[in-house]
Amino acid sequence: MEKTKVLHSLRRVEGQLRGIQKMVDEGRPCDEVLVQLVAVHAAIGRIGTDILLNEVGCRVQQDLTPEKELERLEKLLLTYSELK
Repeated sequence: MEKTKVLHSLRRVEGQLRGIQKMVDEGRPCDEVLVQLVAVHAAIGRIGTDILLNEVGCRVQQDLTPEKELERLEKLLLTYSELK
């Protein structure tokens, strides 16, 4: 995923979070707030997946030994799983 797409997606999530803050400040019903939180969570997950897949694609194209490539992929997957 290219940098500009990542930044655009992150800015959109940032806007959603500001909207959620406003909803809480206004005392909107919990179910409405939760729906928006689920949407933000899903968006962040998609961004993370896109970054991970891009990283895997880049690493596969590099001249790494199979052991180094596997080590790097395992580290990426562990880091990503910790974010969920």
